[in-house]
Amino acid sequence: MTQPLSIGILGAGAMGSFFGGSMAEAGQDVTLIDLDAAHVGAVAARGLSLTVNGQTRTVWPKAVLPQEARQVFDIVLVFTKTMHSAAALRGIAACIGPATRLISLQNGLGTDAALLAHAPPERVFVGVTTYPADLHGPGQVSSAGAGHIRLAPRAPCDTGDLERIFAAAGLMLDIDPGIDIAIWEKVAFNAALNALCAVTGDPVGRIGAMPDTRALAFAMVEEACRTAHAAGIAVDPARIRDTVSYALAHHVAHKPSMLQDIEAGRATEIDAITGGIVAKAEALGIKVPVCRTLLALVRHIEAARR
Repeated sequence: MTQPLSIGILGAGAMGSFFGGSMAEAGQDVTLIDLDAAHVGAVAARGLSLTVNGQTRTVWPKAVLPQEARQVFDIVLVFTKTMHSAAALRGIAACIGPATRLISLQNGLGTDAALLAHAPPERVFVGVTTYPADLHGPGQVSSAGAGHIRLAPRAPCDTGDLERIFAAAGLMLDIDPGIDIAIWEKVAFNAALNALCAVTGDPVGRIGAMPDTRALAFAMVEEACRTAHAAGIAVDPARIRDTVSYALAHHVAHKPSMLQDIEAGRATEIDAITGGIVAKAEALGIKVPVCRTLLALVRHIEAARR
């Protein structure tokens, strides 16, 4: 029998808890690491209530606050917000050994920078995922709808065991050498939906149901694609539009993380997502008025709520 791998989930919000819970259910030695004492305490005391496609079960990953993390992990999956990555990794530096692999499935551009400060490129992986997840309270997470993961190391290495781990957890994974294209396509997708949901206060389905907001979503996709192409990143506009269309039709009740952050009075990832597009567009002399407007509005709402 294959020995379980030790997996640390750094940032156990909705996505981190969903991934960690799925891997724990598949038999891996999973530890959720998060600053939310109520969530950590609930998982430690009662297990994690994991609902996938309407079916609920209780799984039992370990759960600790960052200062309580002592174990050296085989793998650390980073799910903190991008702007918190460097501080979060410094906080668990003792858990990163000479063979630990670091994986970012975070939103935004430049997510690998903080990871490369703690491990060489052959042990740093960056990727994207389209799995939706929602946290319903301490110790309760759900995911509804299909998704997949695209992932690649920053230098060549063997990825066979990672592929087996994700497959065993029921998570669809592709090792994708064109990961920078995938990252830009995910940024375009997130820019199209996250900011609009944050500004309107509505879940994804309402954005798609209203012609005006639906048109704004696809305008943001177009601006992001023009920027990526000017930067030499060969994104596929049709593929992004199809992904956005699917989300609008099938993830109708989903509240993106940016809307959840606004509602909770937390900092959003607007600067790593829409802000990343605007910054690159400015550097290249490209006009992106819709992205710039949504960036300004989310920054305003975030500051007012906080």
